[in-house]
Amino acid sequence: MPIDVALLGCGHPHVADVLGVLASEPDLRLTAAWDADRSAVPVAVAGAATTHAETAIRRADAVVICAPVDQRPMLATQAARAGRPLLVEKPLARSAAEAAGVAREVARSRTPGEAALFLRELPALSRLRGVLREGLLGRLGSVTASYTHPGVLDGWFDGPAAWMRDPARAGVGGFGDLGLHLVDALAALGRDEPPRLAAVTLDRADGRRSIDVGGVAVGTWLGAPLTVQASWAIRPGGLELVAAGAAGTATLRGGTVELARDGGEPTRWVGPPPSAGEALRAFAARLRARRFDPDGLTAAVHAQEILERAVAVG
Repeated sequence: MPIDVALLGCGHPHVADVLGVLASEPDLRLTAAWDADRSAVPVAVAGAATTHAETAIRRADAVVICAPVDQRPMLATQAARAGRPLLVEKPLARSAAEAAGVAREVARSRTPGEAALFLRELPALSRLRGVLREGLLGRLGSVTASYTHPGVLDGWFDGPAAWMRDPARAGVGGFGDLGLHLVDALAALGRDEPPRLAAVTLDRADGRRSIDVGGVAVGTWLGAPLTVQASWAIRPGGLELVAAGAAGTATLRGGTVELARDGGEPTRWVGPPPSAGEALRAFAARLRARRFDPDGLTAAVHAQEILERAVAVG
């Protein structure tokens, strides 16, 4: 049976990933696309465009929200009250307090809701979790986590996505946008033990009043010193997690995990690289099975809280 999907917000870099998944999954069907800026709706889906978000929600069985952050609380609440399961880009709102309110409203409606934390779907992350669980690294001595891309350098945030460089609309900059993925990934790796970040240095490319394009944080995770780097302005960019311990070092780079220990060649496992579309693919699988996490938005709220506290300390 087809699953009708509404796309709310078309001016986000991940919209292309969303449309790619909708095109590749036979039972997913885009029935409505809405954006407050009608010109942001891609030509390829212009036939599905609606004038009002409420109309798009009514036409769908499920909703994907990629709208600017300042619009997400209202749209998520509307979809939840209409009983439409929703997948929403992170962060859920401009502040962690506002995001927590969104999560409460969605939970109160008893409508399934999830944040698009696609690193959780990465097979390499599951592989690294197994390495840690089996104690193959021994006592951890240090952990570094980095997620970067050259988006601000290559014009990803021009045109319809320019709102991502406006703190009043986006709430966060490069560090908050990509750092949220890293904090959540570490929490998932540590059996829901999140990292603790003590301080952050932000990279503000155009002066102190501009939104940051990235930053570096220090803290601890699983008892080990931790460094977290996230940026929109590093080339070539990519995902890298390195956990070094007394018995070995595990490196996750893209979709590959390498385990190096004394003696012999490193063991390498190769999987697919991170893909933003995997959040929607996993969401669709849970729609079909009708099995959802009752707290599907909580992880995104907690990660945003951790980042906000660290940025406040400076």
